[in-house]
Amino acid sequence: MITIYHLERSRSDRAVWLMEELDAPYRIEHFARLPTWEAEPAYKLLHPLGSSPVIDDDGKVIAESGAVIEYLATTQGDGALVVRPGSADYADYLYWFHFSEATLMTELTREIMSERVGVAFDNPGRVYCRNRIAQLMAFIDARLGEVPFFAGVRFTAADIMMTFPFTTARQFVPLDVDPYPNIARYLEAIAARPAYQRCRAIAP
Repeated sequence: MITIYHLERSRSDRAVWLMEELDAPYRIEHFARLPTWEAEPAYKLLHPLGSSPVIDDDGKVIAESGAVIEYLATTQGDGALVVRPGSADYADYLYWFHFSEATLMTELTREIMSERVGVAFDNPGRVYCRNRIAQLMAFIDARLGEVPFFAGVRFTAADIMMTFPFTTARQFVPLDVDPYPNIARYLEAIAARPAYQRCRAIAP
């Protein structure tokens, strides 16, 4: 049985959403953030780095967001949300699955941390970061103008990875999607998914 250790307002909501999409069985244990936004001490004991998400599969503890989602997508629900090698969409699936953390969240995290430590808004580093984020947003919007989902015509685990920066992460840093109509349309479609709605109720 999969156990998801859910830290509120964190990447662990991806794991809950994926399991709800697959209608796969799992347990969930909830952990709170402190007023400083740090995880409560009990959560930090789950993994040496104190990172989120963390899951347990019958005694095997797995952390790191991309690894967790890839593991669950591959081992649960007969891999229904995975694109397999040989598929015409395989390369796009891999690209967008990893783009979320390797590229987009890297820049968003820089802006989040700059805001938290009080770096001036007009600091050249912050200006560069915001310009880079705008470039990435335009790139993403163009992709969603071509296809309904990031890997192509069907919803996959790449969408679960890519949605987080536009939803939960916006609690940490403003991210205006109004100038990007395809992203806005995509997020409306995601918000209407029953599994996503269940996830938001289960794992705020």
